[in-house]
Amino acid sequence: MNEIQLRDRLFDLFPPETTADWEDVLRRAKKPPARRFHRLTLLVAVALLVVLTIGSALALSGRLGGLFHGTPVNDLTPRERFQLSEFDMSGKVRLVATRNSTAFYVIRRKDGRICYSIGRVRGKNLTPFQRETQTRFGSTGCIDPRVFPSKAVPVLDFSYYSFKPGDSEQRLAGLQGFAADPVARVGVIGRDNRIVFSVPVEDNVYTAGRKGIAGGRGLVALDKDRVLWVQCNSGAPGVNHSRGCGKYKNSPPPNLPPPNLPPAKPKPTAPSKPLGPVVAQHGARDGVSVVIRGSQITANFANISPKKRQLLVFKDGRIVLGCFKLVTVGRRLTSSGTYFTKRFTTIIRLRWPTAPFDGCTTMGRYGHTWNDAHGTHDTVEIPLTSRGRRFLAERATARDIAWLARARVFREIRYGLLSFDSKAASERLGDHTVPLEIPNSTPPKGKLGIWIGGSRRIVLAERTTSGRRLYLDIRGGHIYRTNLIGLTQVL
Repeated sequence: MNEIQLRDRLFDLFPPETTADWEDVLRRAKKPPARRFHRLTLLVAVALLVVLTIGSALALSGRLGGLFHGTPVNDLTPRERFQLSEFDMSGKVRLVATRNSTAFYVIRRKDGRICYSIGRVRGKNLTPFQRETQTRFGSTGCIDPRVFPSKAVPVLDFSYYSFKPGDSEQRLAGLQGFAADPVARVGVIGRDNRIVFSVPVEDNVYTAGRKGIAGGRGLVALDKDRVLWVQCNSGAPGVNHSRGCGKYKNSPPPNLPPPNLPPAKPKPTAPSKPLGPVVAQHGARDGVSVVIRGSQITANFANISPKKRQLLVFKDGRIVLGCFKLVTVGRRLTSSGTYFTKRFTTIIRLRWPTAPFDGCTTMGRYGHTWNDAHGTHDTVEIPLTSRGRRFLAERATARDIAWLARARVFREIRYGLLSFDSKAASERLGDHTVPLEIPNSTPPKGKLGIWIGGSRRIVLAERTTSGRRLYLDIRGGHIYRTNLIGLTQVL
């Protein structure tokens, strides 16, 4: 039975619910239209007729009054465009609402599907590093419009939970999301299965800012005088996921009708033309060989040493393996790839249709600290192209700088907790570092240089094996400028 047949069977067993009560809620919501038009053009009239004729899921089950009338976002940075493309969300972006420092976005993909994102309002006085790396998109997701907004799912929640020292249970740290028109408030069910907190829904969005709510069991969507929807957190103590939170019972999942699929096209009788040569690559290092043919990746660990194997394989017998390709993002080369967690065997096969690659790596099960015995390379790195080989070498150097910048031993130096000059800081950090005479100096290969000047300015610099100078410029404890972007994560 294929996916379509299974969906048809489920539809026969569980037909869609009626929408009579929900229509009543929609009428009582009495939301004013986002815009008033004095007249309808012929184009709008035709579009309205089409909507009424096909009976869209949105019109029948919920409305989002203001989400598609926001402000177009036309100043996406190259890194933001790359981020959206990596998650298959390239399209038109609109800023639909802001609440203090929180921004709400709707993204209409090129195929018409709608995605939602919540991030931070972009600041004004940013450093060069912040302007290039900060992204306005945080929590992001796409959803079938038949699911949200609907009677079954009138809320698309992006809340997150956290633990603080002394907490005996999880804390709802960020209550935020999108809601259909009939939802007036979104409430939090507390540890005693009562609504202990709620926030208003305005312009189809809600947020509680940074307020933390201890013991959150679940969420409820409320109109003026009734509960519209309940979702209890199955991971919270005292919650029976099949029943809900006390008197607040979980809302049933949506019943979706089968999609209107186009009729299947008959298979051509004549042989189709070849799509082109199959991409073939191969490489080996440290006892591991990789062969790539088309979308098939085969890794052979037959010759790996026992020591390397011990570093690679996790306690549960799994290993992390993947390949990457290099792409240009805002004039910088950045790696783009996917890594898989697989059970370790001598032969591991992956399928990922983005060949050719620039390299493949396997990551160790150990953590990294600055200047530790494991070094700054992944446990096994297999370059497949010349630029992949250079990237892996430069990434190792970039990690040396970035890991020092966030190391505990560097904290007093970075934030000016104690007074250091270049020489004293170098002596504090050990033999791997050397003092620099001026901020633009380059240390010898294999050494990490440090320069400290006035106004708490610090420059870390290191030379790669190819001779390129990498640097990190820190001012007042914050990263001001760097050329490590695209090579490693910088904090």
